[in-house]
Amino acid sequence: MKKLFLLSVVLTAAMAVSAQMKIAPKMEKGLVKEYNTAVNTKIPGQKEVNISSVTKYTVTETTADGYVVDVMATTFKSDATPDNIAGQLLSGVAEMLKGLNVRVGTNKDGKAERIVNYAELKQQLDGVADKVVENMYKAVPQLSQMVPQATMKKQLMDGVTEEKLLKTIQSAASVMALNGKTVMTGAQEEFVNEQEMKMKRMYFVNGKNVVTNSSANLSNDELKAFIIAQVEKAAPEQAEMVKQNIDQLISAGVLKLDVKDTATYEFQEDGWAKAVTVDSSMDMIGQSANSHTVITAK
Repeated sequence: MKKLFLLSVVLTAAMAVSAQMKIAPKMEKGLVKEYNTAVNTKIPGQKEVNISSVTKYTVTETTADGYVVDVMATTFKSDATPDNIAGQLLSGVAEMLKGLNVRVGTNKDGKAERIVNYAELKQQLDGVADKVVENMYKAVPQLSQMVPQATMKKQLMDGVTEEKLLKTIQSAASVMALNGKTVMTGAQEEFVNEQEMKMKRMYFVNGKNVVTNSSANLSNDELKAFIIAQVEKAAPEQAEMVKQNIDQLISAGVLKLDVKDTATYEFQEDGWAKAVTVDSSMDMIGQSANSHTVITAK
């Protein structure tokens, strides 16, 4: 009996070790990686939007703390029609980054920690945003009666702040998402996503593959604060009404929040991603969307 118990302990320990993985991709000056990305987004009442791009990652510097990786979308295509405002917004932020060099500072394990050239990048993005908005309003003149151009530009620029860019590089749909992490099956962590929402993530490890399941993780008070903050940004004239009636609106299901994503990462021998697949769903404050993202190494 004692031998069986010891054998069980040894096997359990062996399984725990085998279901653990450190993600620290090879980093050296001059290393280049390219990835194809395809994103399909479905929003009720709108035509689905398909976006494709090629992104190039180049390790350009070795620093005392790690590395600098230049990230550039070299190509970009979208089938969003001019009258699809949601699709235009989705495409607009991605289109703004096409051809722009985002210099990402990482630690020694390749974890993205800062945007090195954001001051310069912000000036470039401001000019690109003007052109994107101008083209949108030329294509759909009636848009000016619905949303002022200044408001549309602000929404685009809000999506490319330094914090948002960094979170995008750290997000589930990124080949750098797990860099610097030691993950094991059953491990959980909390994080804040691009929409500034508290999330909870669980890991499952199988050889060179890692699967993550994430979902919103807010207390009732945090949920109310998040909803109010979003309403203040999108429709400030309705914020006071929502504040006064938020408990009833949540109870009635008018203001519900459900955000989930499942991501699968397949890694190469050098620690860089070979493929990433992400399925995301969002039902938030009367808006819902589903997206399917596939990233593959070239």
